[in-house]
Amino acid sequence: MNRQNQKWLSERIAQVAAAHIDESPEILTDTTEFMSIHRGHVLQLDGHYYLITGNVYESRFGMSDEPKYWVKKAVDLETGAAQIIKLVYKEEFTVRVGPLKIRCYRHPRKESQVLELVRGYPHFMQGRALFDICGNEVRAIDYIRGESIFNLILEMSLSHEEYFYTVLPRILRNLKECFLAIQFLHDHKLCHGDIRNDHIIVEHGTGTYRWIDFDLTQDFSDFDIWSIGNVMQFCVGMGMRTFREVLQSPDFPDAVKHRLCTDDASAFYEHRIMNLQKLFPYIPDRLNDILLHFAVNTTRFYESAAQIVADVGEALDELGTR
Repeated sequence: MNRQNQKWLSERIAQVAAAHIDESPEILTDTTEFMSIHRGHVLQLDGHYYLITGNVYESRFGMSDEPKYWVKKAVDLETGAAQIIKLVYKEEFTVRVGPLKIRCYRHPRKESQVLELVRGYPHFMQGRALFDICGNEVRAIDYIRGESIFNLILEMSLSHEEYFYTVLPRILRNLKECFLAIQFLHDHKLCHGDIRNDHIIVEHGTGTYRWIDFDLTQDFSDFDIWSIGNVMQFCVGMGMRTFREVLQSPDFPDAVKHRLCTDDASAFYEHRIMNLQKLFPYIPDRLNDILLHFAVNTTRFYESAAQIVADVGEALDELGTR
């Protein structure tokens, strides 16, 4: 790097760094060893410079102190904008949907394809693919200021009935738009691959629901559809609503507990209750019927996100709101 560029970097770091960082940082052009990339390093990617300010941490299930070392917080030194830098991380694992074992693996190229397709679509995170000197496909993501629907719901201090009538209709309207966005991906032969409640961010200021994290994929075309069922179960239930929780809770009468059976379970997670109408009888039939499509012994399956969108619309009609 010539002196002029080094001077510019030092000046920009001094301008954008919130805390003291060496004005002559180490500039990295190879991101292969992501465990060795730390706060204060600068990544040079396709002629762009990103100041690393820390790691991103896992945000749910008691893992908030677990760093994701392949995902970095950063600042674009050209624009000063906060960024999330996703480095190449090869991971593979298996999940179950009922009797099926499904291979999941990280696919940076697929995420880059999604980012290119959804540019300007408000219900998706925005970003671009950049390459380091070794050809690693790094993704630079615009930071979304907001909170996940997972955290927002768990932080509410309402009874379920209050939540159901005053908050859930608005959530369902927004989820309907989110599911339409998933159909848009499917129409273009792509998938989200990691649909979860903490992968929907409610943006501060606009209230827009935005999908994040597209680098996971599967060799199973309906994985997104089944994962939407998990989102619906959580949002309608105002939480996960597991058999153990309900059976141990004094908030549910014995008559409710005795009515529960194995057929009420989720096909994805058999410890979760999908037939929520048994817990909350004021849930209308149309809304509960959406959930039953994802129950363990169902014989009725959704074939597209568009079908779910249509049923959510009918459920909102039954609730008296669009």
